[in-house]
Amino acid sequence: MNVNPLLWFGEREVKFTPPHFTKCPTSLTEKSKHWVLTKTQSRYSICAGQEEDEEDKLAFIFEDKQYIYFEDPVEATIYELRWSGGK
Repeated sequence: MNVNPLLWFGEREVKFTPPHFTKCPTSLTEKSKHWVLTKTQSRYSICAGQEEDEEDKLAFIFEDKQYIYFEDPVEATIYELRWSGGK
């Protein structure tokens, strides 16, 4: 079994979302989170869902939906290609 020491010893999940992270519009599931943990290498952040009302410009937070943000925009694109279609 080959273990990547950067994945094993590194702290990849950031507890806050820096402004340079790329948001993925596809919501996070347990299955997609496991995929992120095993298939990606960059730092990421997970946040509760938020939508903005276009007319009133109010933000609504949905606790049941979570979205992932990646530091590496390439990994965000790969995540979207993998998880945005039929699951």
